Amino acid sequence: MRLTSTERQRERILAKKNVKTLIIDDEESIRDACQQILTRMGHDVVCTADAVSGYEMALSGTFDLILLDLRMPRMDGLDVLRKLKEEHNISAQIVIITGYGTIQLAVEAMRYGATNFLTKPFSADALRKAIKDSQHQTCSRDASDTLSMLIGSSDYMAELKDTIRRVAKTDSTVLITGESGTGKELVARTIHTMSKRWDKPFVPVDCSSLVQNLMESELFGHIKGAFSGATETRQGRFQTADQGTLFLDEISNISLDVQAKLLRVIQEQEVPRVGSSVPEKVDVRLITATNKDLRQEVKTGQFRDDLFYRISVVPIHIKPLRDHKSDILTIAQHYLELYREKHNSIARRLSQEAERSLTSYAWPGNIRELKNTIERLCVLCENEEVTLSDILYYGQDTKAKAPVIDPFSGKMTLVDVEKEHIRKALQHFNYQINKTANFLGIDRKTLRTKIRNYGIEMKDND
Repeated sequence: MRLTSTERQRERILAKKNVKTLIIDDEESIRDACQQILTRMGHDVVCTADAVSGYEMALSGTFDLILLDLRMPRMDGLDVLRKLKEEHNISAQIVIITGYGTIQLAVEAMRYGATNFLTKPFSADALRKAIKDSQHQTCSRDASDTLSMLIGSSDYMAELKDTIRRVAKTDSTVLITGESGTGKELVARTIHTMSKRWDKPFVPVDCSSLVQNLMESELFGHIKGAFSGATETRQGRFQTADQGTLFLDEISNISLDVQAKLLRVIQEQEVPRVGSSVPEKVDVRLITATNKDLRQEVKTGQFRDDLFYRISVVPIHIKPLRDHKSDILTIAQHYLELYREKHNSIARRLSQEAERSLTSYAWPGNIRELKNTIERLCVLCENEEVTLSDILYYGQDTKAKAPVIDPFSGKMTLVDVEKEHIRKALQHFNYQINKTANFLGIDRKTLRTKIRNYGIEMKDND
């Protein structure tokens, strides 16, 4: 996943030990007080009493944060702000400092691009809060950049993005449902990134990969000696996600015994570390996901009904790709550009036959399968234009036939396409059976059988 310029700026601010901060204020007492507070917060602070000098310093683009007074001689702070944001589009966050009676000017400054404002006199706590709030407001205002990772312009995608916007503002527990490969974790990450917890941990857990007899310890942690092999005290995923978001993927795989403990954690916001009689308080926003029908699981006794109602306060269902086909080419083009750059591929565009094939296929593996298909063709395509012979679908079954052939031209059979795809893969990996089989997702024996059946000539590299 590639970060937007706004996200890169935010990550830089959070990752840096010393945030570069510029204070532009003609009042010496204000400058000195702010410098002391910000220095203790780990900021690298530069000060100036002159608006013109401050404006020129800000143009260097080296500052992450600017504290700007509105009323100064020689140049008005509002003019400085407007020039920096509208004419030069600097990325630094700007917090306005204003005296009593100029609140209206502060509101106007927010319209020009300021992220927050402080009224004189202000306390150290007020300054720290204004800086933190301005970072969060920047994240919220540029939520469209985060949402842009959810690719597609259909009415369905617009509705999904709108739902995410509204859900992210709350701390409600969310249940995301949908088939494998639809992007449930991406939706969960987007909700977290747009929430007030954006600067705290996002901890994803694939419940299907947890060993059943160690699941309780993985989620809740344990103390030294709690069971055989517990040689040291260890935090669980809940403790790791404290103050942030915990994402439990494939929650239907959790055992009934652990489900009961999970229910209590949600209700009490307390974690029962294995081997300890004293529960630990945690503050976690919980997002869960599953590709199963949890209502059916409840009916068959595989999932607790009280837990189901606790985790499904806000349900979000992600449709399979075949139900919003108008987004297929947009997604395909996105990944074509991404993997063309990553693999230095010569592939540049999709032919009309390739486009028709991609939009006609049922995509049982959803966006994950489409992504993998595009990456494969970027690795193997030998021309700028992607044709039918460059596309091979995996995971297809009788219900999801891939119209690899253009039914109007009848150019190639499915056998021809597979043969050509295997030939290109062998050639790319210099006829090494192991690497080619791994890339194609089949075992060595199957690959050798196909090579023999298709009469593909091999070089003496195996």
